[in-house]
This record gives sequence, structure tokens and C-alpha cells, in this order.
Amino acid sequence: MKKLMMSKYRILITSRSYGRYFPNHLEALKKVGEPVYAEKVPMKEDQLLNVIGEYDAFIAGVDEITSKVIEKARNLKIIARHGVGVDNVDIRAATENGVIVTYTPGANTNAVAEHTLALMMSIIRDIPNAHTRVREGKWGGGRMGIELYGKTLGIIGLGKIGQRVATICKCLGMEVISYSPKARPEDAARIGVKMVSLEELLTNSDVVVITTSYSPEKYHMINEERLRMMKKTAYLVNTARGELIDEKALAKALKEGWIAGAALDVMEKEPPSPDNELLQLDNIIITHHIAAHTLEAVKNMGDMVTEDILLALQGKSPKNIVNPEVLEKPNLRIKSLS
Repeated sequence: MKKLMMSKYRILITSRSYGRYFPNHLEALKKVGEPVYAEKVPMKEDQLLNVIGEYDAFIAGVDEITSKVIEKARNLKIIARHGVGVDNVDIRAATENGVIVTYTPGANTNAVAEHTLALMMSIIRDIPNAHTRVREGKWGGGRMGIELYGKTLGIIGLGKIGQRVATICKCLGMEVISYSPKARPEDAARIGVKMVSLEELLTNSDVVVITTSYSPEKYHMINEERLRMMKKTAYLVNTARGELIDEKALAKALKEGWIAGAALDVMEKEPPSPDNELLQLDNIIITHHIAAHTLEAVKNMGDMVTEDILLALQGKSPKNIVNPEVLEKPNLRIKSLS
């Protein structure tokens, strides 16, 4: 323990918001180490391979933290994901190499849920286009909106964020159904959500919201076949991961009128290519992965990340470990962990 505390650790930071709005987080790290911000983020695998060997701790955004990166990280003791999703981290490789991985569960629940609702409201009432018309000196025109009251909301992924969205929308008078194989029945019952199959959800929903976590088997789960199942008057909202939707199929659906509109906070490639068809359509809203970007969420995430980093570097067990089995590994990077 004493030896650990005497060391000065190098801490790589690739999260854009960590320490920038709440400098006390950064000051806390400086007491045990040297925090270093990466110049260009998120970092690709090849970029990380060039530098990761120098660092003892990693406060990560949505970088490509592959098995090669982890194997090259000979000094790395902890990867603290500044967010909820850990699909960009090879958890198995981290565990095999004795590296602790943490995340910030619940820290951005309200932020993402509220942004999801903001996107829903904006797309069904055509708010961005209305704003643009007024700025152009036009008064009137545009698409007719719909009300959420009495409509059916389908939520794909009834985790903390999905549950919060459901609770808010129930208050707005919506009927809420969900497809979420891992959801606990008691959670759905508590907030009055009916669990259904994915096909039933897509067929019956007026608004489909995606808040599920991402894993490779979910790649393009919303594809052409499933988009064609939706009502022509329905809207699709995604605040989860871009890889969940086949963007070419979505562009076709929007152009040909299979669905009424879509709103995305995430895309397959971020930022998207200038020639991405979705950027040319007026029945879609796209925000730049900002659902979790509120002062409250950033503070919550920063608090949790800072505490876990400090605990690990002091030889203590972090509170929000993704891979607790690593604690039993003989090659655990922090030997005095308790």
C-alpha cells in the first residue's frame, strides 16, 4: 500500500468532458498522479497502441480499446469508462490481463431520458424545420404534427434509461410497451409497461425508442425488414448506439415513406461522412451524441470515475467494476487490492 501511494501515476484522459466543467476532479487526480489529456479523441486502435504503454490508468471515452491495446498496456491497472456503455472495451482481454474496468451506472439516466423525450417532441412537431423557416423570413407551412397523448410508445431496452423514459411518457398519457429480453418482469410491472416481442413492438408503436445496450449480436437489429414492419405514421428515435440501425435502410425508409420520421443522437460513424444520405433528408433530426451531456450528468460521471480511479491506485476495490472476476486473477495489476 505504501509503495503504491509513493508512486506518481500517469493517467490518460480521452473523455472530452472529464475535468473540464468540474476541475475538482482533475485536482483530486493530481494528488496521486499526472493526468494527461489526449489531443485527438476518440482514439483509434493504432493511436492508442503508440501511447498506452506509458499509462497506469485510463479515463476513457468511446475509444477503440481492443485486445491489442490492452495487451500493449503493460502498466495499465484500470480503465475507467466515463459513461455507461462499455461496448468499446474488450472486457475479456482486460480481465485476462488483470486490468480492472469500471463504468458509471445511473450517472446519466435522467440526461439521456430527457434528451430522448426532447428528440421525440422535436421530430413529431417538426420543430427544427419550423425554426429554420422563421429564420428565413417564412411564417407558416411545414408538416402537421401529432400528439403523444393516447399514442403507443415502444421501448427497445428497458434498463434504467428505458424505465425513466417509460415513466415520463406514462405521465403524458402514452401506452408503453417494451422489448427487452433481460428486463426483470417486476420492473416492467412496477411502471406499468407491457412486455412484447420485437415484431409486436414495431408493428404497434407510434414512436419507437431505442435505449438498449450494444453488443455485436445486436448489429443492425433495426434493418430493412424491421423498418418495413413499422407504421407509416411512426417515428424512430435512437439514443443508444448507432450500430443498432442500418443507416442505408433507414435512409430508404425515410425517403420512400415507410415511416414518418426519425431522430438520432448516435450514428454508425461519428462524425458521419458528408455523403451520408441521412444528412440530406428533412424528416430526420440528428444531434452529435449529446444525450448525456448535461452538467448534472458530467458531474455524476466525474464523481464516480474519480473515486474509482483513486480507490484502485490506492490498492482498494473500486465501487463500479464491470469485470469483478478480475479481482481473483493472479495477474491482477494492483496486488494489494482489498
